Amino acid sequence: MTSIKDIALKANVSIATVSRALNGSANVTPHTRARILQLAKELDYHPNAMARSLVQKSSRIFGYIVSGIKKGAKHTIVQDSLMGVYDYARSIGYEILMFVVDSDKQNKKSYLDFAREHSLAGVIMQGLRTDDAYYKDIIDSQIPCVLIDLPADCERVGSVSIDNYAAARTVMRHLVEKGHRHIAYLSGMDEAAVSTTRFQGYLSILKEKSIEQRADYILHGNFSEEDAYAALRGFLPGHPELSALFCASDLMALGAIKAARELGVRIPEQLAIVGFDDILLASFADPPLTTVRQDFSRMGYEAAKMLYKIIKGQATPHSKNIPYEFVVRQSG
Repeated sequence: MTSIKDIALKANVSIATVSRALNGSANVTPHTRARILQLAKELDYHPNAMARSLVQKSSRIFGYIVSGIKKGAKHTIVQDSLMGVYDYARSIGYEILMFVVDSDKQNKKSYLDFAREHSLAGVIMQGLRTDDAYYKDIIDSQIPCVLIDLPADCERVGSVSIDNYAAARTVMRHLVEKGHRHIAYLSGMDEAAVSTTRFQGYLSILKEKSIEQRADYILHGNFSEEDAYAALRGFLPGHPELSALFCASDLMALGAIKAARELGVRIPEQLAIVGFDDILLASFADPPLTTVRQDFSRMGYEAAKMLYKIIKGQATPHSKNIPYEFVVRQSG
């Protein structure tokens, strides 16, 4: 019996590409799709769709798929989210399978094949970027899914987050009210939806308060403590007028604090620094970090609850914002 692996070898493409083509994903070029469909016909390929469908419908397993995990992470965002998912899953008699994926794994095996292989009733996804292969697969797929911190707009996909735009405006309003007019923004990465949305909130207050928007005040830290440190070490010496820094994550804020201290810049007297997330280390920073607190455990819980309703075909909003809290400490 012909398998998709046979088609992949014949077409000289990955198994994931064959799966995406056969399942009608938009993430395949028309030329490649046509070639794969022709080969499937020539090789008399017949997927066992009925058996797969029955497995999925009878499954009581949530998949919790995480992308972007880094070695030595100084936060418990994934653990907190997972506990929220677990609490709800346990209450309805479901099990959880957790998977860690990266870009390479996403390109080798499609999201649809991944979910079917593990007999998942539905998936909760965290850490995806808008340029990830699985993000495109999810939108095309019929498998129920809920994204944490990433927007979605289709029938079988939901989204749970906070109002990042409003939270960023809260941060900026706080800094402006403290008298700051030279405020830089330390961004995560352009492919992360939350970073872009927080940046829009930053810009909106600048415009609202008639504060000059300066291109040189937009820095990039890639949600990394090390990259943020490097960015500030190079930036601060040439900008003595800068009085405040809004960081799109606490990890980047920690890197910024380290750079400022090494350069002899006093916080918050000479430079106010505000982070985002309220990771455990935020309250132990020197000085303790002003930040936006996100309840990741509740996000996970609400994501699992939404996923269950989507699976059961129950009426439910497919987008939910969890309340955030602005925590004022000594850094800004």
